[in-house]
Amino acid sequence: MLRELTDRGRSIGMVAGLSDEAATTLLLEDRMAAGPTAPESTDQSPGERVEQAYARILTFDAEGLERLLWRAALSLGGTSFLNEVVGPLLGRVGDAWAEGDLSPAQEHLGSAVVDQVLERLIAASRSGEGPALVVSTLPGERHGLGARLVSTAAVLKGWSVKYLGTDLPVSEIAGAARGVGAAAVAISVVRRDHLDETQRAITSLRNTLDPSIALLVGGRAASLIDAASLPDGIWIHDGLEQLPTPPTGRPRAG
Repeated sequence: MLRELTDRGRSIGMVAGLSDEAATTLLLEDRMAAGPTAPESTDQSPGERVEQAYARILTFDAEGLERLLWRAALSLGGTSFLNEVVGPLLGRVGDAWAEGDLSPAQEHLGSAVVDQVLERLIAASRSGEGPALVVSTLPGERHGLGARLVSTAAVLKGWSVKYLGTDLPVSEIAGAARGVGAAAVAISVVRRDHLDETQRAITSLRNTLDPSIALLVGGRAASLIDAASLPDGIWIHDGLEQLPTPPTGRPRAG
């Protein structure tokens, strides 16, 4: 780690006394600033990492899961890590939960560790100083990891993210967007049932928001939404790679 840090321009005097955790965080910052790097030939593929992460969830190996995910973030860079490891892992966990192959305790452990890693990734990022993006889920949507994943990806793209949590009334989301002067609102949709109710809530949110505020809708169930029945000014995204970069020329919200 010390050699790579100095190769990337850090002075040896600055990094020689760092703890392993501090050096790891600093190295992740440098790698994210430079963009994702090609993994070494001895590294595992993202798919292999997903399978090993899932196996650690099954065996309740929280420490091993966190260590594996953090090493994957270092190897792949922030954005690639989210797209190629975290997203597929959450999909795998969600499918196993729906099929009854994962116990509540296993699902909770995996979710908690992933959430910790995403928090650490945000803390290590130098980004997130751009226009405000409000992230939340609609009433009845209590699954928050998708929204946390969007929040992390948005911070890496330069947004100043205001994460509100889950299961919020439309009026609360719209009020928060007004309060922070948001340029956009992002909604995560995971539930596949009650899609009519979800579409009505999305329509209500679009009509409540100021027309200048973009409304972004994503998540595992977003592709099931009938986009033709929604009003204009709503962007439905199939993946994190479609998350837009912040608009320029807009002051950062306080």
